[in-house]
Amino acid sequence: MKFKLILVLLLFGVLGYVREFFFVQMNVILYQKYYNSVNEEFPVAKIMQIFNNFTYETLYYSKYIFTLISVGLFYILSFYSFKYINLLKNIKYLNYCYLLLLTLASLSMLYGYFINNRLQDSEYTLSRWLLGIAQSPIVFIILFAANKLNNTLTKTNEL
Repeated sequence: MKFKLILVLLLFGVLGYVREFFFVQMNVILYQKYYNSVNEEFPVAKIMQIFNNFTYETLYYSKYIFTLISVGLFYILSFYSFKYINLLKNIKYLNYCYLLLLTLASLSMLYGYFINNRLQDSEYTLSRWLLGIAQSPIVFIILFAANKLNNTLTKTNEL
């Protein structure tokens, strides 16, 4: 069990690193396009050069799509990790958590867009924060810990 958990956490680490690398590089490209200048301190990685072919607007709005893809990847990794370590009952709670995070983030964005007519206020910040949770191992770790705590409490009550 410990080996499986270490492997799962390692996979979360790799996915988190790839996600962070991608979005940092995307922000560098967006900065360079917006200010029409190349910042030598933050060069664009060769693997990300393809994004230089797109306009600023295309890249800016594509970040929403890439964010949803990232959320999906973290969900899939959490889903299969629970299967791998044989905690199938946590999958139901994982589904609820992701549904709740996505619903609240969407409602926050929609409220900001339709009520405030822009996506730059505190509603946007709330939405980013919620999606940040969905793009991390936080949900998996909390559900895993809750399962362990529940098992401990159940064993104690049985005595």
